[in-house]
Amino acid sequence: MLPGAKPVTVQAKAFKDLQVIDHWNLRYHEKYDEFTLAEQVAQIKRNMDVAAQLGFTSYLLFQKDAFPELLTWGGRHEPDEQLRAAVQEVLDHATARGLKLYVHCNEFMWPDSVDVAYADTPQAWQTYRDALRELISLYRDLAGFEVTADETGGALEEKEGVLTFHNETARALRSDGRERFALMRTWQRVDVLGSPTTLGKTDDANVLFSVKNTDGDFGAVKGFDEEFIETVDDPTRLLVEFDAWREYETHNIFPIYLGDYWAPRFRELARRGVERIGVRFNWNSGHFAITGPPWGNWVNVFCFVRLAENPNADPDAILREYVALYYPAQAQPTAFDLYKSSFAFVRDLYWNNGEKITDHGRVNRERKIGDRTVPIDWFARVDRLTQQMLATINALPDTGAYREELRKGALVISYLSKACGLQLGAEGDTSFLDKWKRMDPLGFDELRGENYYSP
Repeated sequence: MLPGAKPVTVQAKAFKDLQVIDHWNLRYHEKYDEFTLAEQVAQIKRNMDVAAQLGFTSYLLFQKDAFPELLTWGGRHEPDEQLRAAVQEVLDHATARGLKLYVHCNEFMWPDSVDVAYADTPQAWQTYRDALRELISLYRDLAGFEVTADETGGALEEKEGVLTFHNETARALRSDGRERFALMRTWQRVDVLGSPTTLGKTDDANVLFSVKNTDGDFGAVKGFDEEFIETVDDPTRLLVEFDAWREYETHNIFPIYLGDYWAPRFRELARRGVERIGVRFNWNSGHFAITGPPWGNWVNVFCFVRLAENPNADPDAILREYVALYYPAQAQPTAFDLYKSSFAFVRDLYWNNGEKITDHGRVNRERKIGDRTVPIDWFARVDRLTQQMLATINALPDTGAYREELRKGALVISYLSKACGLQLGAEGDTSFLDKWKRMDPLGFDELRGENYYSP
């Protein structure tokens, strides 16, 4: 069931592949304190059900240290059988829903028990090839494998090493006669390969490149990566990523509506002939699921789907359709204004003169503070922005319009901004820290309020 139990009509898409990027579930091996393995599987299935209803075609498990635990590594490692079974369960669920499943390893790694140095050596390449062959024999219905292509470390910093990585992956994935894609996630750092015009020219046909739509990491101040995407000779080799949940802003605690921000990018991708796009449903957290409250960043998934259907669609028309689905008639004009103003509100709480003030959208860890600063009167800026947003929220009717949830979310991210401001040179009353912890302990933990909190 979709958020809010509201039916959403869907149409044919203008892109060949729409991918859900799951950056949390089954990512961290045995870190199941907050969410058990079974709960993570359930969240994946929920995401897949929603994705299938909306016309998505594939699902990526963005695994990290969990991935190596799936394999025996030639009999040199004891795999995690429960994790293996969990991946098979979600693969079966994806197949039943008409979705193709990809798994990922961030910086390909293997357990110490493999006892092979990670380097540009025949022994290391054979270990890698054997691992991928074991993977596809274990999960024959996998659509492919994604690996970060230029953060691999070791001997793969040079051009030949990275190119070898692409093609060894591609060939191993189809070594059983089935066609699968090798997704190489480049993070727009492909200088070692030369101009982006070289991408794919020396690679096997089943190599694709997964890149972000932004010039750098996802962030509300980041422009479209024109330099990279405009100069790729074969845009059909790209899968371009978007982030609906917002790693760098809000963590889905408060909406930041991206329709106006995304619309020109969709038009440009369609003009360039890009055929594959993906969207993050989460980032490193099982909390505040995007398929949960319909008033949050679910609006961005909705916009993503509509723009994927028609890249030239009017984002205002999309937003009006959205608020008509989820808000009573008397609340819709105010809700429209709220979402339209949310982008500037959130951007100005999280960014100062184009520089982020947070650590991945959370209160900074000490080592992340660096030499960043904010004006000494930062609190006045935060209060002004927050009062403007609260005035809009308070104009919503108090029934069926999510007023209290939105009000709490706006306060939470304003408290985050103040906590980061205190770390970066601002002055102000710190009593908000206690209010924040009492009002929303889950949000306080999610955004690492304890990094500044002192009882």
